[in-house]
Amino acid sequence: MKPRARAKAKQTTEKKVEHQLEVFKRQSEARYKLAMSAYKAQDKLTRDALDLMVERLRSISTGQIRIFPNGRSQPGVVVPIEPALQDQNILFLATEILKDLALYDVRVANYEFPRMICAECGTKISLTAREKKSRRRE
Repeated sequence: MKPRARAKAKQTTEKKVEHQLEVFKRQSEARYKLAMSAYKAQDKLTRDALDLMVERLRSISTGQIRIFPNGRSQPGVVVPIEPALQDQNILFLATEILKDLALYDVRVANYEFPRMICAECGTKISLTAREKKSRRRE
């Protein structure tokens, strides 16, 4: 490959990596919102259990992701991520683990699904008038 073509291919790959990193950041933010709504819905005991899981997962995390700029069959590029993005994804992972365990009737602490989110698919659920009224009293 000629030097000019090689330089152009490198620029194209860098743009693809930057784009996929942006997509990862947006996905991380969406996951974090779901995770925080689940986290805030828990009691202190369950939050402590989640915090322990997050600390353990953080200790074994590399802080890097693998991006495949030319598709899955091509070699990937290892990209370091910001600690904030790492923490967002780790909290999401911990809440997903507890959710999946609860789906199989394994209870960790006092974990409960957030009332506003479907346990299966994560979509927002609107409350009935009775539920809204009882929430205002809480």
